[in-house]
Amino acid sequence: MALACQEVRSVTPPGYASGRLPTGGNRGGTFARMRRPVIALVVVLAVAAAGGATFALVERHNRGGLVARSEQSCHGRDQPQAGVSAALPLALPGTAGSRLLSVAQQGRTVVAYTTMPGGRGDIVAVRDRVLADLEGAGYSVAGTDQEPGYEAEAELAGLHEGTVKVSPLCTGLLEVRYKIDS
Repeated sequence: MALACQEVRSVTPPGYASGRLPTGGNRGGTFARMRRPVIALVVVLAVAAAGGATFALVERHNRGGLVARSEQSCHGRDQPQAGVSAALPLALPGTAGSRLLSVAQQGRTVVAYTTMPGGRGDIVAVRDRVLADLEGAGYSVAGTDQEPGYEAEAELAGLHEGTVKVSPLCTGLLEVRYKIDS
């Protein structure tokens, strides 16, 4: 049996004649097209990680400051500011055991600071007692947030909008900040 030999010709597509892959404007094919989104993703992840680390450091510093405050002496820190009346502004109800320290007006916002007996373990319970008194006076609670042992906050609605924040002031006392829009 005779085999016929045929000449095999290679057909080279245009652009391959030099032995290089065609670039045709996409500079290297699929990998090059993926490179930009991959680099962008890496940059976004790096920025997010740096931001998260910064937030964690700031949060740790802030919490450290609150812990330090709770261990400091109350000497002079629990004294009312000169000229402060005994009643909270805007007919806010006082909570049993509270003592008004200061009141300031910042535009339409009234900021009042009171003290309540308690330690870091009482922060959320004190916030909840203050909120119960506020609800009894016609306010409603729009939301709460707490980091037990550090601070507890609440957003108020109803008669006036505002916030309440409870945090350590000194050994045995908590600071209650009322920030109310009048």
